[in-house]
Amino acid sequence: MLSRYLTFGLLVLASCAPAKESRAPGHYVDKIIHLGVERDYILRVPKGYKNGTPTPVVFALHGLGGNMTFFASGTKIEELADKEGFICVIPNGMQANFRGWNTGFLSIAGTKDDVSFIKDILDSVEKEFTTDKKRTYVFGHSNGAMMSYYLGGLMSDRFAAVAGIAGTIGIPAATTTVKAVPEPKNPISVLMIHGMKDPTVAFKPGDKALLQCTGAEEGAKWWAKQDGCEEKAVTTDFMKDLSTITTYSKGKNGTEVRLICSINGNHNIPGPSTGVDSIQEIWNFFKTHPKQ
Repeated sequence: MLSRYLTFGLLVLASCAPAKESRAPGHYVDKIIHLGVERDYILRVPKGYKNGTPTPVVFALHGLGGNMTFFASGTKIEELADKEGFICVIPNGMQANFRGWNTGFLSIAGTKDDVSFIKDILDSVEKEFTTDKKRTYVFGHSNGAMMSYYLGGLMSDRFAAVAGIAGTIGIPAATTTVKAVPEPKNPISVLMIHGMKDPTVAFKPGDKALLQCTGAEEGAKWWAKQDGCEEKAVTTDFMKDLSTITTYSKGKNGTEVRLICSINGNHNIPGPSTGVDSIQEIWNFFKTHPKQ
């Protein structure tokens, strides 16, 4: 009987406990010491955020040579965060010859362990805010897309879905060995967007492009295999004569893999005029693919 009263009392205290304190909605630039180096990131707390209400979190990763400020401005991701009600994190890659990300299979920015950097930021955000742990996502462009895929392989326990624009899952080495994204331990939904005329990151092996790598179609098949999706994909016009969409469905735990091909797209982030409003499509994909 005593234990029953104690349990009831604890439940009452828990229900009456004040919500954890967090900052008001707005734009912040936060700094964190990671492996002895000061790193920074933009944090956007959306309008209407309330403590106690589980809120999605979206990480946005810039490409090689970019930075968090220009990426936030170019993608207008903070405006979308306010409109759709998700917390947005836009980190800076490490500055070496170029600012970028260590994806494990491609360390051209001379960075340290960026996976633990992202983990540290996510831990901090989850500690301060009421986040929805079933709706935590990451996307990026180019080198940032590669980092997003790499995080999808290593942090499938925390990310529900990842998306990449003009990225790749691997770089063939000089031998037959292929350095690539690690196999995820948990099913994870993936959206890939790639311009078929990309001169920087090849859409498919053999294309005239600066970086020869695992192609977008091969990458989509790889992710679909990891998720246990149906082998046969469905390809349809996404916007006639401008883009196509290939979908691998019925993956484990409701996961899905999609590849949007911008027919005339280059290495830039495709916008509405190309038939793909990339940032909006990424969010549409994220919000319909929570972790089961």
